[in-house]
Amino acid sequence: KRGKGKKGKKKKKGGGASAAGPSQEPEEGAEAPSEADAAEAAKKAEEARLLLLLETLTEERMRLGITAESQAAASAEVAKAVRLDAEADEAEEEAEADKEAEAAAEEALAAAEGALDEARAARDARRAAAAASMARAVAARVAADAAQERS
Repeated sequence: KRGKGKKGKKKKKGGGASAAGPSQEPEEGAEAPSEADAAEAAKKAEEARLLLLLETLTEERMRLGITAESQAAASAEVAKAVRLDAEADEAEEEAEADKEAEAAAEEALAAAEGALDEARAARDARRAAAAASMARAVAARVAADAAQERS
C-alpha cells in the first residue's frame, strides 16, 4: 500500500524575488488594445469637444442674430475693405513714385539753372573779353593813325 499524502496543488518553486518569467511580462498584443482604446477614447473626446463647440457657436450665432445673409453681407464688406486697402496701397506707391520723380525734376532743374548761370557768366566774360579786345584794337588804330600823321 501506498501512504496517503496530501492531495492538492503543488507549490511553485522559487520565491517572489526571482526574475519574472515569460508568463509575467506583458505581451505586445496586450498593449496594443489598450493603446487603441486610449486613441479611441481621445478621438471620442475630441469629437465631443467639437460638437460642444459647434453647439455653442450655433447658439451664439442665433443669440447675435447672425444669419447666412448677414454673414454674406459682412464678408462682402470685408472683401470691399480689402480691395480698398489694396487700392490705397497702390495710390500710396504712386504718390511715393510721384514724389521721387518731383525730387528728381527739382534736382535736374537746379542743375540746369546752375548750368544756365555758368553759361551766362561765360557769355558775359566773352563779351567783356571782346570789348577789351575791341578797345585795344581801337587804341592800336588810334596810335597807328597818330604815328602816321607825325611822320
